[in-house]
Amino acid sequence: MNSESENVLKALSSSTRRTIMRQISEKGSATYTEIMQVLGLDPSLMSGKFNYHLKELNEAGLIEKTNGEYKITDLGQRALILVDQVAKDVKIDRYGVLSAVMSMSPTKEFSLFASQMGIMLGFMMTLLSVIPLVLNWGTWNAIFWISGIVFITVLSAALISTVKFFSIVTKYKLGISIFVFMSSNWFFIRSANRNRFLIITVFAIGVFVSGALAFLLPISGEFAYFSFQWYQFFVPAITTGVLTIWLFLTTRRRARKLEEMNNEQ
Repeated sequence: MNSESENVLKALSSSTRRTIMRQISEKGSATYTEIMQVLGLDPSLMSGKFNYHLKELNEAGLIEKTNGEYKITDLGQRALILVDQVAKDVKIDRYGVLSAVMSMSPTKEFSLFASQMGIMLGFMMTLLSVIPLVLNWGTWNAIFWISGIVFITVLSAALISTVKFFSIVTKYKLGISIFVFMSSNWFFIRSANRNRFLIITVFAIGVFVSGALAFLLPISGEFAYFSFQWYQFFVPAITTGVLTIWLFLTTRRRARKLEEMNNEQ
């Protein structure tokens, strides 16, 4: 999606701006004062906010000012037709998934993504930790106890992430379609952080695979711990893990900044 498309979508995201466009479209053209009167706005109190909305529409190319009057551009007319079509076609979002994603704030999107990752990695690591636990069952050695602690820790993390996940999505009353958000690509619908979410997902899977091999292959007798072959799996896992954590933290900061910018607008 290019910057022009994003500007148009941003301009159309405000119900006030859509109302302004409809009023101008219905009249053919309208002056600044006429539009404010139709909207019932007090020029002494609301002129600043009204000017902001006009500026957003103008910069998006949806309206233009000619001889002191505002008119809808060709792009604006097409945008209005599309908005009206979407509003009338209730089947376009029959299960409420699209509207749920579109109404999420950047920080809520991040929280949902983080809980999704916690579920995925938590249960994968739970299954992985079962292997040494079963192999050392009854020995009561150090590996058995360490494996038991890891099993309880990662299982608890997965369950906490699951509870957090459902606490977020159940607020949108999605019914059975709530499970759409269990997939790894819901954020492609809109999220400004969609590319970062995808990279983090790929890196996290890479960390898990490398770490799992570094953990399991010595158990199977392929090579010993701390050998050259072991470091070939362990070093990439650690390096990618650090990079994933850095991306995760920077994405969280970006989500907060995006929300602050949205609140200011």
